Amino acid sequence: MQLMSWSIARLGSRFGLLFEPHQRRVRHSALGRFLDVPLDLAVGLVGPDGKQRVLPFTQQGESFHTVEQFERANSITYRAYSSDYQLRFEFNIHSVFYPQDESLCLLPAIYLEMRINPTKPIRWQKPKFQTPQKVKLFLKLKRPDTNIQVFCPNESDGLGGRIDMDYSVDLDPKLDMQTANETDYNSGRTVNVQERIISLNPGATPTNQGDGLQIELPVSEQGSGIKWRLVWGAFCGDPILNVKNDNEVQPARFRYASLWPSLDDVMYAAIKGRDERLVLSRNFEKLLEQTPLRAAQRHLLNQSFQQYLSNTFWCELPDKKDWFSVWEGSCFFHSTLDVEYNLTPMYLSLWPSLLKLQLDQWAKRGKAHDESGGYYLDHDLGVGFEATAMSYDHDMPIEENCNYLLMMQAYAHWTGDLTPIRKHEDLILKLADYLLWTDVDDSGFPSKGVANTIDDASAAQQFSRKQTYLAIKRLAALAAVSDMLMHINKTELSQTYQDIVDRFTSKVENDAWRGDHFAVCVDRSTVGVRDAKTNRPLTDDELVGADAYSIYSSNGLLLPMMCGQPWLISENKVRRDLISAVRETLGNYGCGHNDQEPENVWVSQNLWRDHMMRYIGATGPNRAQGYWDMQVMSNTFGQSYGFVDTYVTNNLSFYPRGATTFGYLLSYPRVIIDRLAPGGARISVDPDRGYAQRWPLLPLADWKAGKIPICVVDCDDDGQARVVIETQLESVIIRGQEEGKTDMIG
Repeated sequence: MQLMSWSIARLGSRFGLLFEPHQRRVRHSALGRFLDVPLDLAVGLVGPDGKQRVLPFTQQGESFHTVEQFERANSITYRAYSSDYQLRFEFNIHSVFYPQDESLCLLPAIYLEMRINPTKPIRWQKPKFQTPQKVKLFLKLKRPDTNIQVFCPNESDGLGGRIDMDYSVDLDPKLDMQTANETDYNSGRTVNVQERIISLNPGATPTNQGDGLQIELPVSEQGSGIKWRLVWGAFCGDPILNVKNDNEVQPARFRYASLWPSLDDVMYAAIKGRDERLVLSRNFEKLLEQTPLRAAQRHLLNQSFQQYLSNTFWCELPDKKDWFSVWEGSCFFHSTLDVEYNLTPMYLSLWPSLLKLQLDQWAKRGKAHDESGGYYLDHDLGVGFEATAMSYDHDMPIEENCNYLLMMQAYAHWTGDLTPIRKHEDLILKLADYLLWTDVDDSGFPSKGVANTIDDASAAQQFSRKQTYLAIKRLAALAAVSDMLMHINKTELSQTYQDIVDRFTSKVENDAWRGDHFAVCVDRSTVGVRDAKTNRPLTDDELVGADAYSIYSSNGLLLPMMCGQPWLISENKVRRDLISAVRETLGNYGCGHNDQEPENVWVSQNLWRDHMMRYIGATGPNRAQGYWDMQVMSNTFGQSYGFVDTYVTNNLSFYPRGATTFGYLLSYPRVIIDRLAPGGARISVDPDRGYAQRWPLLPLADWKAGKIPICVVDCDDDGQARVVIETQLESVIIRGQEEGKTDMIG
């Protein structure tokens, strides 16, 4: 793959590296993106001619002839060639991850490996020298305002030399293109950080200049297993966040600091458990690589997962309670409800308890609404390092209430855990009260609280009255309220909400339908409509684009579909709306919000729409190449934006919402899970039968036992496509194949 900016990160500890080959540097900090500084990382070899050949992360030395990068979900490998000596050099960086293994995932350490192999002539170039039998490899660092010390090896512990770093970090996140005065997130606090790189090979010694480590390795054939192994660990024991917890602002430290109280403890754990940790992490990578995703889809999955990890905080409060939140990339908001809504498929697939933690945290943040007697939730939990109060400039009451209710319903059905519903029953009812109030004229469409998260869209799409997107999502959320109440034996109250849903569903469907698509909104009037950000009245006589094609109409239906809920809106109309919207809104990098703004692309919303289409069997051509093209464009030729969700007129960069890509692993096999179904759990799959496939059923995995069911599509002895479940742990219905019978292997 071509060289482009790439992040490697840890879950919850913020330790990460951003490789920027076009800038010839690495952005680095133990507190990750937006708190990092340029690091000159010289990694490479010294040939017999005395020249240093380096990867493009340093201003020093001579670049290798050709450099490639190959990524997996948890790692990236840089492969480089010396045409002079016919050598191939590889540098692998691995940030271990294995679902629901807290000790493995929280440890702030990254594993490095280098190897050197002979190779054939490079692009017909004749070598200048004979391939040597051994070569000196090196790793050298330069970092501003950092105390760096290089130590000789300690022969008694069987390790090589080490590099120690310590520095201070201002808790003041900044975008690269902004000056310090353009952000207002400075907490006035600094924290102290320690880092260490240790060679696990005993032959590594300090360089002659004392700026790094070096080792002499034999030039061995590929697969020999001879490599230079290093561990890079970090530690910050100071309070990181200020968190509002039960009306009190409390300091929060990284949770890893209670597990490993010092850098020595971090390094000991990383070294002692290295092999086991890497085996588990590579097994997880292999699971994802089994899937028949296209190259662009796989790149998106790997890139967006590391970007998500780079935004996570897993901290501990003074009372030992966990705090988990996710920065909204370049916006710095903590656990934005609408962003985490799109990440729900990933949480349900890998780590449902992280979603449950946030459900509890969101429940404490919102506003009472006197007129309705209800409540609406905050857009976010804070900004920067102050997770104390919502920071976004206006509320999105309907949307965020709906997001929360739909996530809670999906969590309950996928896990069978009713604890959050019982715990937050009063909140659920208050959120529903507010949603009911927003329909002021009994039309089924909300006219109050309609500002939504599509904050770079046209007025019709963003804050018009009677939006179809919010109307359908609101009905789905009220249906979720009914469903959740029924499961905690509030049968009569449950039926009240279901009656409301039944009363308005057909009305919304019919009033918004325009022959082959749903209108953006059914109220064209601008009278009384104000811009959600400026609060200024609109000056147009009528909303432009009220009847436009939009990709958002059925946004609220995916999670209920995934947990086996009854259809609200005509499936045929939803399918036709989605197909028509793709046709009318498709641009170079995906679909815009609507046909009036086809270049206003949000990749995560395109992915969400794609998952919806696969679930209802309206797949069509794969559109991921356009999304990936936008990532490549945004991370090459001097640009470095990580996963970027939006096109050039916006800057949702280094953004976590790209991990919506994990929905591919559910929507292709069409996984439906309802552990609250009458008579017991009902789990089903229905993959397309047209080609051979292997889909790991991640939500059904027993991660501790290492048992992961696989949905396999293959041909039987008669050449007929057949679906089987390998390593089945629970009964799985294969829809469309002798209904009710489950084929399984193992």
